[in-house]
Amino acid sequence: LAEAAADADIVLLDAPPVIAVSDALVLASKVDGVILVVNAGKTKRDLAKRARSLLEKANANILGVVLNNAPVEKAMYTY
Repeated sequence: LAEAAADADIVLLDAPPVIAVSDALVLASKVDGVILVVNAGKTKRDLAKRARSLLEKANANILGVVLNNAPVEKAMYTY
């Protein structure tokens, strides 16, 4: 990670789901920030909260959340 950071302005890493394996939690404590990605309509709210709690316990710097696959209303994109 240090070598990649020395060569780039931003280094993005993808990790497996927090609940499924511990890899993401180990990685979360070694990076500058974490973005939690949840899938609209599939990720249960209690699991998202549990993921956040696990990341907090791992001293992760949670920068925010991305909501994937959220339904979009066409009326929202008109001028």
